[in-house]
Amino acid sequence: MRFLFWMIAAASVAMGFTPKPPDTLLIRAMQSELHRSMDSLRLKGQEGPYFLSYMLWDVQGYRIEASMGAVETANPEPLRLVDVDLRVGSYEHDQSQYVGGFVGGPRLSAPIPQGNDTLLLRQALWAQTDARYKVALEQLAQKQSFLASHHGMDALPDWSKQKVLQQQDIDPIIPPDTGVWVELCRKLSGVLADYGWLSESRVGYQYFYTTFYYVDSEGATYIQSLQENALLAALLCQAQDGAPLWDYLRIAARDSLSKKSVSFETLQDSLKALVQRMDKLRQSPPVGFYRGPVLFAGSAAGEVVQHTLLDPQNRLRAPLGENTEQPFLLSLQGRKYLPDNFSVRDVPGMRRYNDKELFGSYAFDHQGQTAEDISLVENGRLVDFYRGKLPLQSESSRENGHWRYGGGFPGVVKVDVSGTVSEQSLLDSLKARAHDEGTPFGLRVSKFTDDEALRLLRHPLAQSIPTGGFAAARGTFSLPAPVTLDAVDDNTGEIIPLRGLSFNALDSKSLRDIAAAGDVLHVLEPQASFSVLCPSLLFSLLDLGGSRQTQPHLPLLP
Repeated sequence: MRFLFWMIAAASVAMGFTPKPPDTLLIRAMQSELHRSMDSLRLKGQEGPYFLSYMLWDVQGYRIEASMGAVETANPEPLRLVDVDLRVGSYEHDQSQYVGGFVGGPRLSAPIPQGNDTLLLRQALWAQTDARYKVALEQLAQKQSFLASHHGMDALPDWSKQKVLQQQDIDPIIPPDTGVWVELCRKLSGVLADYGWLSESRVGYQYFYTTFYYVDSEGATYIQSLQENALLAALLCQAQDGAPLWDYLRIAARDSLSKKSVSFETLQDSLKALVQRMDKLRQSPPVGFYRGPVLFAGSAAGEVVQHTLLDPQNRLRAPLGENTEQPFLLSLQGRKYLPDNFSVRDVPGMRRYNDKELFGSYAFDHQGQTAEDISLVENGRLVDFYRGKLPLQSESSRENGHWRYGGGFPGVVKVDVSGTVSEQSLLDSLKARAHDEGTPFGLRVSKFTDDEALRLLRHPLAQSIPTGGFAAARGTFSLPAPVTLDAVDDNTGEIIPLRGLSFNALDSKSLRDIAAAGDVLHVLEPQASFSVLCPSLLFSLLDLGGSRQTQPHLPLLP
């Protein structure tokens, strides 16, 4: 079986893999079909669309996976999807922003043919547009009926006109040497095969060259591309009490991975360090609870900023018919959110940091609007939000070029703190605060769950891995499950790996109690979509609890 896997992989590698550059022929075909629909798509007795846009995702990918010293997959992974945004009614009032009824219809993103056959592309766009138009008419009728019995609820317009721009932003293509990557993944997976107590270990490499083609009925067009290289490794085992334990390695770059960071010797040492840590953890008892100071070190601090400030902005306007309060974050504009010495800016034009090309850098958003630098937090106060063509507040409908992937979305987020201290001083302060709190150790979090790495695992045990908490109350946020968690002894400074703890819902008031920040900016880039530059953060007091779920049984046979 291993021989068969290797022969399949070798055949794929022999063909080579070079992505094709963006093709303006696709844009012209999309424009032709869009103009035809705007001119002629109209049901008898009904109005036609007032706005229509197409966004085509063209993903040219290559994926490699290896386990136990054998290559399982080494193949191209092409994918094309189209997003159709069709609106019926007017800018003031259309079928969107309403969830009260249900109308069956096409998915948000639908697959379309590969290749550059413009006839097939136009046929796929025609089918999607026709289906969306029929659904939009039914949704508009339901929304109008809802508003007739709920007077005064529809205060904001549903859409806004902005600048009409034609733009391009193309990443240069740096094709991967697939033969080198196949051999590296195979050798690294062979290193992990030596540890029989691992339930599963898998090494993967992925390359994606994604091009977005956009046209709309107002005349805007753009072509935008983004390149990603990523090396992933995931390890899974079972502790003595049956609890699943896992760890991972993820190295990603927009241009190309440095030879030093992906050399076999460097990666082998990194994987062996993960194995040694997991071996200690599986033989140690879980921790039941913790209340005390917590240090979010390295990129883990950026995750805190992501989940408490950035993610909530993906949807800042609740649709009509949804039985919930308006989004919490929007109501806090102008009020204290972080300590006075904190400011947070989004600088999408920042292309590089410390010789690293940033994934979050972009020139215009997915509505074709120029990306602007914005201040989210100034001197601790919440001042602005990610905005697109959907008005968020009655006094302003102005966008700022931060509408991506279907909502308000970050680019390059930079957290500036005055009065920072060294990383060693943060550890010393953690120990001192733990001693003052009466706990034998302080807690350091260095790494949270990574979804891409977790998806590498196939073992049934992986389904029992906790991925994060749940926040239901207004003004609270959930954090992912910590993967790298350490106790820092408040007397000796000894660092001891811990397991079994996860964060309770984090209250927004806790953000004002950040006690200190480090003097080094660490880069967080989750799934190659945006960048957060943030120093390590020390919280004076947080609560963590142990798992309450029944753990899986240990294997009957070793």
